[in-house]
Amino acid sequence: MPLNARADRTPAPRFALWAIGPWLLLLIAGMGFVQYLRHGDYLYLLAALVVIVVSAGCVMRQAWARPAMQVLAVLLALWALLSGGWMLQQWGDFETARQHALAQPQLAPIALWMIARAQRTWQVALVFKAAAIPLLLWLAWALGRANVRRQFRSRH
Repeated sequence: MPLNARADRTPAPRFALWAIGPWLLLLIAGMGFVQYLRHGDYLYLLAALVVIVVSAGCVMRQAWARPAMQVLAVLLALWALLSGGWMLQQWGDFETARQHALAQPQLAPIALWMIARAQRTWQVALVFKAAAIPLLLWLAWALGRANVRRQFRSRH
């Protein structure tokens, strides 16, 4: 067997920074899919399934998945912006909940702990949304670049 047996095949894809985005989306959507399935939220379940399919296609560098991921990344960035705005409208709700908890001394310690935990979760979610917006927009931009387009292959 000659040493150049792989000469007629296409080279294996090299590491690309943009490829981290679809992998992360695939993992997050997979976790979301399981949660939405448990809670019976079928609209989000369908959305998670779409993200999983497009992300998997992008990870496998299928040509159809690149423009789909571009659109999906922009839509997810817009969703993060919109849902983050809705979350910010609840900014004062934690203080209101604290005041209600303090008005009931028998429940105050547990209620205050639960409110603090919910507020930390809320803050972490806001930080993730704020970080996701520029990263998703960058992914959409990167997938449109010529050198990235060449990394995708069409079906034969």
